Amino acid sequence: MKTFFKSFFITLLLILILGGSIGGYYYYKTSKDPEVSSLKNLKFLVLGVDSLESKKAENTRSDTIIIGNFDLENGKLDLISIPRDTYAEIRGYKKQKINHSYNYGGSELTLATVNNLLGTDIKYYLTIDYKFVMDVVDSLGGVKVNVPLNMDYEDPTADPPLYIHIKEGEQVLNGSDAVGFLRFRKGYKSGSDLERLGAQQEFMRALFTSLKSGKTIIKAPMLFNAYVNDTQNNIPKNYLLKLAMAATKLNMENINAQTLPGYPKYIKKVSYFIVDEDEANNLLTNLSFK
Repeated sequence: MKTFFKSFFITLLLILILGGSIGGYYYYKTSKDPEVSSLKNLKFLVLGVDSLESKKAENTRSDTIIIGNFDLENGKLDLISIPRDTYAEIRGYKKQKINHSYNYGGSELTLATVNNLLGTDIKYYLTIDYKFVMDVVDSLGGVKVNVPLNMDYEDPTADPPLYIHIKEGEQVLNGSDAVGFLRFRKGYKSGSDLERLGAQQEFMRALFTSLKSGKTIIKAPMLFNAYVNDTQNNIPKNYLLKLAMAATKLNMENINAQTLPGYPKYIKKVSYFIVDEDEANNLLTNLSFK
């Protein structure tokens, strides 16, 4: 799981490198804001939404909730994954699973819920959906992946609907097939999630390799458009170039991915994840989230 998080965020930040190097240049050069040059680190929330278009989605919950602290001077990134079943107080609603906050009030309410739960003061969020993945892959002309098995599955009732038909072996996946590859669950021999995670990691490595290709720089405008059009975020655009420059220092070794400490518990016959407040506070303090 940690390897998947690392691969995912390196890939995401590479998009910022390529897009930011062009799109962010204008904002960085024309900005009069002294905070840009003095920016040392960036704390942020990343939400992964199980939807084709998060900007138009209704009745949608966040499938992935992760906070990050990016040390821009040293190129170090600390990540903490918050289980989506975490028991949390949601402003205006009763205490319940934290991923419901996105359905009630989108990225802003989720950010407020996370800060209230952890005692942090994170200001920025980045929300991504399947369309972001699709557009990035299509911008690259597809991604070559070794598909571990024939993937055949349909569920027209899913949101978005699932129509997965991918042959085993080395394939160049377009954006739609890439999303199907990542969402495919049934059919792995072990029946556990480990093989699926392994396949996802293989995809992220392949995407990472494609993004690092020297030829990819000519596609930077399309990648930047995917970032602008397919994500919801409140990260100031004049930060992009600085983020991109810092991200060039990133590699697997200087990304630290952990999970919020806690334990499962049933409350009124519903399963929740309960945060261990002492351990969580120590972790957040040690990683400079507080």
